[in-house]
Amino acid sequence: MRADHLARLRRIERYGPGLFSSTFDAAALARAVEPGQFVMLEIPGRARPYLRRAYSVADARRDAGEVEFLVKTIGPGTAALEELPVGAPARLLGPLGNAFSTDGLARGARVAIVAGGIGAAPFPLLYRALAAAGATGDLFLGGRSAADVAFRARLESLANGDVVVATDDGSLGEKGFVTAAFARRAAAVRYEKVFACGPMPMFRALAPLVASLGAAAEFSTEADMGCGFGACLGCVLPGVEKPFLVSCTEGPILSPQRIAWERV
Repeated sequence: MRADHLARLRRIERYGPGLFSSTFDAAALARAVEPGQFVMLEIPGRARPYLRRAYSVADARRDAGEVEFLVKTIGPGTAALEELPVGAPARLLGPLGNAFSTDGLARGARVAIVAGGIGAAPFPLLYRALAAAGATGDLFLGGRSAADVAFRARLESLANGDVVVATDDGSLGEKGFVTAAFARRAAAVRYEKVFACGPMPMFRALAPLVASLGAAAEFSTEADMGCGFGACLGCVLPGVEKPFLVSCTEGPILSPQRIAWERV
């Protein structure tokens, strides 16, 4: 059930300049959240940012009562989170949105997880769900350079399939776009489902590819959100069957077939 949780920062782990994870004590949220859902986070007493910021829940450890976020510092909201001292409070409104679905995956099924940069944020918790379902997930992690995927060890610690890294400049793993690395692998391996999160250019390249493979797919769209529950309409995406989709309430997990990519 959605609630406004008062949480305190338990620890912060830094992976590189501007890349870090924040873990909060939030037992009720940890019990409620599902893979792919998000929260609207507020740091009390801060004048900036004026509105809460949306963060995908990266991981939830129900036994420890803690919730983790993987974050890249890009503005005042993420900077405020990076500067938050251990023990300081934050308000976490959530869980919000829908979740990745592992329903229908047979034990032994193989799926692909395609992540562009900080788009990897929602996938640790998904890996836990895949393990519980008995499914194997191959990870395709991409970024502009090695610095953009400095948190890869966090994902590799949970990955139960192969890990393929691609960087635009070739500084780590394969040189080129992660979608190209996925396409080469998918030509030889049958994936039951594709889960993806990343920037819109990655989605536009990936959507026709998964369609050609005939694979089911779920994209975590993570459009810019002002409220997180459908009031501001700041996160709309063009739809196929209707003019637009509201990412925060109809998603953020959407089938790529529902999005009109030519209008994105």
